[in-house]
Amino acid sequence: MAKLIPVVIILFLCGCTLSHRDGPDMETMASMGGEIRDGYLEAAEALEERLTGNPADLDALISLADTRITLYIFGFQPREVALPGAREAHARARELDPDGSDVLMLGGMLHMLDWKWEEAEAALRNAIATDPGNLKARHWYSLYLAAMGKFDLAMAQSDTILTMDPPGDYLIGRGSLLYFYRRNEELKDLMLGVVAHEPTVAWGYDWLGMAYIELKEYDRSISTYYRAFELSNGTVEVGGGLGHALGLAGEYRLAKRMADFYARMAESHYLPPVQRAFIHIGIGEYGRALELLEQAYREHSWFLVFIQSEPWYDPIRCEDRFNKIIEMMNFPYR
Repeated sequence: MAKLIPVVIILFLCGCTLSHRDGPDMETMASMGGEIRDGYLEAAEALEERLTGNPADLDALISLADTRITLYIFGFQPREVALPGAREAHARARELDPDGSDVLMLGGMLHMLDWKWEEAEAALRNAIATDPGNLKARHWYSLYLAAMGKFDLAMAQSDTILTMDPPGDYLIGRGSLLYFYRRNEELKDLMLGVVAHEPTVAWGYDWLGMAYIELKEYDRSISTYYRAFELSNGTVEVGGGLGHALGLAGEYRLAKRMADFYARMAESHYLPPVQRAFIHIGIGEYGRALELLEQAYREHSWFLVFIQSEPWYDPIRCEDRFNKIIEMMNFPYR
């Protein structure tokens, strides 16, 4: 039986828009993705318990390292909290299987998070050479290539993944490459298909909202981002996109309210400064955005990996302070 497409998807497909003129729900904002964060924390705890019974459980070590990395890249934990556990699990996995494709891939991921560009590329290439069917290694290598501005090579990896991924598990990953490549009509079409297939999963709406922003379809972007924000339980990564869209659409009051709320929350909670910077860029507060990006540099933030390719930085790309950050990150390709 064909799945029923929710009304929200039908509205998108018909070119209609939804309106949330009162701004995001404050209770959802305050949760900051807590339900999703807690799910990953519970998964990490279960893996730790599993390893207590069998310290040589390679699959559990690989999954634990990956879960800890995910907590960091989603902005749920700072690197000093999330990454030590990931490094320890990876080191133990490497002792058990030093040449395994997944172990090599994890090394590449960690090198990428540490901005060790040449080491990251070598490890990811070795992971793929060891197992050409390791789609996650190919996905991370495509992200690396996109961060370096090598979009044709990144898309070639994605094309290979498509031929080996009938379930479509990596369509969101392909969407991220289309976004960095600024192929936004293709991104929109791809993500409309994704959200029609998975209407209760936030991440397709997140990337669809990005496509609408770049196409200057701001009403659709805001409606889409509200849906992503609700489904992600107020994840700050999505909140940054929502605030950015509101600012560009001229909804200064709502975007500023989000920026001020996150500033207050950052006094007592970890919030990725890059996501906050996106809101300030959207409302034209470039000086404050640059301050937050400089903070992100000091924190060695994951979210700066794509600083060379991210379209939302375009309004400040000519700023000396912005280019100083890029210079200090020592990219091999500029």
